[in-house]
Amino acid sequence: MDILGIGNAMLDIFSFSEEEHALPLGLHPNSSTHVDPHRLDELLLMLKNPIVVSGGSASNALKAASAMGLSCAFVGCTGTEQREEDRWSRLFAAELSSFRVETFLEGRNAPSGRCLVLQMPGGLRSVACAPGAAPTIKPEQIQADMVSRASLVFLDGQVLRNAAVTDRVSNLCHGFTIPLAIDLASPEIAFNRAAAVRDLLERNECVLFMDRAEAFAFARALADLVPDSERSDPERLVQAVFSLLTAHKRTYPYIVRKEGPLGASAWHAGAVIHRDGSPVENPVDDTGAGDVFAGAFLSAFLRKKTLAEALDIGNAAARATLSVPGTRLDWEWFVSLGENLAPATAPEETGVGD
Repeated sequence: MDILGIGNAMLDIFSFSEEEHALPLGLHPNSSTHVDPHRLDELLLMLKNPIVVSGGSASNALKAASAMGLSCAFVGCTGTEQREEDRWSRLFAAELSSFRVETFLEGRNAPSGRCLVLQMPGGLRSVACAPGAAPTIKPEQIQADMVSRASLVFLDGQVLRNAAVTDRVSNLCHGFTIPLAIDLASPEIAFNRAAAVRDLLERNECVLFMDRAEAFAFARALADLVPDSERSDPERLVQAVFSLLTAHKRTYPYIVRKEGPLGASAWHAGAVIHRDGSPVENPVDDTGAGDVFAGAFLSAFLRKKTLAEALDIGNAAARATLSVPGTRLDWEWFVSLGENLAPATAPEETGVGD
């Protein structure tokens, strides 16, 4: 197995409207909120022809990686209804299966996790999320033999809220010397779990993903590591903290910042490399684009492409995602992208080092 993903099993549900319809539903434009699963059911009854796509950071990344030729498996939790899988769980498993991702799902006595995304004119968007069973992963679900067979473990940053599961994953990866990739998921997690993530970087062979807001939140939480003179503006602070965190080892860790249309940057061995992106006119939706970037980057990384090449491949994959709702990916396009993953011939130039 190339990548074992562990994370929140979510269904992303999209509604596109030519008029602003968040307020009539009791939501606010350009907001994100958690709602009760039953309230989400009520909202869905008011929508016409919603589009349902499997989601969650880890599963989104795995769909891209699998289409690009890697073998992938996902561990998570979904809901049950009268002791059977609920229909959302069946949809989630079926879509991952269609992307050739093996699933190891445990049922919980709660609805499957869902996230409603309302897209409206003028770039307005409202998100209502009902996590349900998704965040109820237990440490015993992470089996040692499964981790030992993986080339890399990908951890959804939402799981960092669960210290017992995070410790279980860290210990197994450390014991088997399996690289651990983490996506920080939100600025709140990046800030509040910064100390724990720093410990993971020290203990494990890590690849850490975040967007610009998460990067600043993470660096701000660790600002005491660098002199006062390097805290004067957000970018200087990020550069100083990330360079420090990656300077002490020749191989790992890697810190990758996803920068949307501006491209992406990666810190390794105390140095930074940037690769430009390119904007997309009139994108359909950007939900999951950063997750797909991570899956494509890791696909190139595990196939020993250079760091610059891995960033370019991640940028291309994220850009392609903007033309579809969520991660309703074009399988054939990602297969073609994966054909660029022949191993590099010079080991010293590879993404993973010697």
